[in-house]
Order: sequence, then C-alpha cells, then structure tokens
Amino acid sequence: MRTALSVLLLTSALSACSPAQAPVASAHAASAAPATAIAWRQGDVDDAFNEAAESGKPVLLYWGAVWCPPCNQLKAGLFKDPAFIALTGKFVPVYLDGDEEGAQAWGERFGVRGYPTLIVLDPQRNEITRVAGGNDAAELTRVLTVAAGRRSAVADTLATALATPATLGAEDWQVLGDYGWEVDANKLAGTRSSEDVLNALATAAPQPALQRRFALLALATAETPRSTPTATRELLEAVLAQPAEVRRNRELLGYAGAKLVKLASAGPATQQRLGQQLLVALERADAAQGNRADDALSRALTELALARQQQPEGALPPALVAQVKQRVAAADAAASDAHARQSTISSAVYALRQIGDDAGAEALLLAEIKRSEQPYYYMPELAELAEQRGDTAGALEWLKRAYEGAQGPATRVQWGVLYVEGLLRLAPEDAPRIEQATDALIAELQAQPSGYHQRTRQRFERLAVQLKAWSGKHEGAQTLARLQQRMQQACGEQSDSACRDWLS
Repeated sequence: MRTALSVLLLTSALSACSPAQAPVASAHAASAAPATAIAWRQGDVDDAFNEAAESGKPVLLYWGAVWCPPCNQLKAGLFKDPAFIALTGKFVPVYLDGDEEGAQAWGERFGVRGYPTLIVLDPQRNEITRVAGGNDAAELTRVLTVAAGRRSAVADTLATALATPATLGAEDWQVLGDYGWEVDANKLAGTRSSEDVLNALATAAPQPALQRRFALLALATAETPRSTPTATRELLEAVLAQPAEVRRNRELLGYAGAKLVKLASAGPATQQRLGQQLLVALERADAAQGNRADDALSRALTELALARQQQPEGALPPALVAQVKQRVAAADAAASDAHARQSTISSAVYALRQIGDDAGAEALLLAEIKRSEQPYYYMPELAELAEQRGDTAGALEWLKRAYEGAQGPATRVQWGVLYVEGLLRLAPEDAPRIEQATDALIAELQAQPSGYHQRTRQRFERLAVQLKAWSGKHEGAQTLARLQQRMQQACGEQSDSACRDWLS
C-alpha cells in the first residue's frame, strides 16, 4: 500500500486486475469473441492447459488484481492495443485474478511474486518466459511475439547460456534479455545470486546492447552491487547515448535511475551531470511515444528521487515543486476512464507527498474514493495521512473502512492485516479489539478452502511476527493462545502445516 505502497507498486510496476473486456469461459465463447477483445479464459488454468495440449498453442497466463495500478495500466493500454489483441490469438490466454478460488495456490505454483505478471508456458507447463507489466505496448507486443513461437523452457536456455553460451542463437539471447528480471530475478536464478547470474550473462552475451542490459539489471537488482563507480558510469552513459536502449530499459531506468546515478558518481558534480543526462534521455524516449501525461509524471518522480538523493535534508527547488504539481494536474485530467485513473492516481498522490503537499494528496484521494470502483484501495493512505497528523481515531477508522469495503478473499486478508497492524501500532492497549479483528481475519481464511498460499500466507506470517512482538510488550499470551487455537480450527483441511502452526 502507499506511501510504502506507492513505492512498492511503482517499482513493482514494475517498477500491483480484471481483463479489459468481460472474459469468456470456453473455447466456443472464444471463437465468437469480437476481434477487438482478448478471449480470456477466466480463472480456469487447468482448462487452458487442456486446450493448449489440443491446439499446440502456448498458454499466456495473466496474473493480476482489480485494484493494482500497474494492472490497470495494462488494461488501459496494452490490452486495448489492436496489435496485442491480434497476437493473443496465437496463445490460449487465461486471466487469473488473485481473488479467484485457488488463485493463490496457482500463484505459488508458478512462483509469481507480484501483480501484474504475464507468463508464457508450453502445454506441458514449462515456462517459456515471463514479463512484468509495463506501459510500452509496442515493446511488450514485440517480446510476446517472440515468445509465441518458442517451445524451449527459459530455464534450459539460461543453463545453456551459463555453460556453453556460444551455442545459443540470437533469439535465445533476446528471450533472456526480455525476461522479467526486474521483479522475478530469483525465480529464474534459483539458489544462485541473481547479480552473479546477470553479470555472467553480461559477459557472455554476443551483442553490446544485451551486455549492457544484463549489467544494468545486475546493478538494479543487487542490494549492494559490486561494480565500481567508474564502470557503472561508463555503462550508464553508454546506455543513455542510445535511444533504442533507453526505450528498451525505460521502466528500469525510471524506477532505478536514481540508484544507478548514485552508484556511478564519485561526487556531487558527477551525480548532477548524470542525473540530467538520465532525465534528458527519458524525455526523448517518452517523446517518441507522444509524451503522455503519465510518462511526464513518471519522469517527475525520477527527478524527485534524484533531487532527494543529492540533497536529502534540503528544500526542493520551487521550480521542481511547481512542475510536479503541474504534471499531477495534467495526469489527473488525462486519466478519463476507470482503468487509467486506477493506474495514475497512486503515482499522483505519491508525487504530491514527495513534495510535502499532503493536503493536496488527501484532497485527491478523497475525491477519488467517490468515483473509484475500488475505493478501499486508497483508504490505507488516508489512514497514513491521518496518523501522520496525530489523528489516531481517524487513521483506525480509515483502516477499518478499507477492510470492510475490500472485495475478494485474498484482498480482504491483505487489507484486514493492515487493519490489525494499525491496531497493534495505534491502540496496543486495546487487546479485545485486536483479538476481535484478528479473529475476523481468521474467519476470512476459514471461508477459503486451501487458501493458505502465496500472498495470503505471506500476510499471515507477517502478522504473526507483529502479534508476537505485541504480546511480549502487552502481556498478550492468552490472547495469542486463543487466536492460535482459532487458527488451527480454521485451517481444518488445509494441507499446509504452516497454517496450523501459525503463532506457534
């Protein structure tokens, strides 16, 4: 969620949905679908693979949620693009909403970490590739066009690249370069360090542009990159000098650009110069796509990150503050349909908060919850704003409203955990209320057969850590004992022993 949510969804935007048109549920319905719509299979993954086995087509699995901004960005752009719609005819496209029955178990099986993710699999369920959602429809269409004609598992391609790189063809290297390393590097790297794998690919790749892409990815995904400032600077300058490479790496340069500039800089002067080069390159790439309002807002966020990095405690330049407000207003005005607004408003609110305009951010959020189809999504940030100004009761009320309004089992767990966490933080002395809210959350799980997977499991595990910490400070052992007993009852037929061992 935001502000932490804002950062997460922007990166994970790479950098969080239902399909652009009502999905169809069978092959017969798919054949009757108009050419202007994607013939999504709704949630039935097994059925999609059965059809893939009969037709020989690969499966295109889209994993998303109705509330996540990057998912709505896909629906506002890529999923309406005629070239992409035509391309989906080469796949068996299946839409898996995170709140569908069994969806979290599927997400765990395919190793999906965040919304949105697009995965191409052969009929035997071997992964051909995966990509994160981006806002460049032509680039994503290019990537998936290549994937549509392949039958080689990407894990096998990677193994060959690391062992005998000279035996790979140009298309093999292209697939490895297009893979969604930004959000799922660990899925393909496995137990190996993703930085080491990407650096090995950077050394072995046959084309300079690919070498630079892998090297950039290694820097962006590593917690503490090992590259020297000089090497990083030379790499970054080489990429920024090539418009085609800037476009291919647009999302990466946007969300990790400030980090890369810092790694490449030996001092403030170099940092300022590289930051300006980055912004100019991004603007040139965005201009080639029409310089849309949401792209201009994205550049403003990069510029803010650079400014904060250069002067962490200093005041932002008035011109930059004015520019951010102007771009927020332009993006707000340009986002006319529901999908575009869900994609844009979170970025706009984050931008306003970055310049210290919390009042403007709150006004934008309050206006949006009146028109949004997922108003609960914005309420945790309204809670954060209330908490920041000392309004504890208001903060808890927003968190409660968000939980009560959330739709879908996995989403309700996610928002419910936020509410309980708020109680633990803001009303730790109110043990009955904490127990009641947590008990309601456990009841949500009980209504989900085999629901203790992926995001739901992760949220419960996170909550367990906080409940234990709370118990140690507020004599909550008896409360935890009752909650654990309730959880064991709720787990019932759950096959995962971790569900029954929750809080143990």
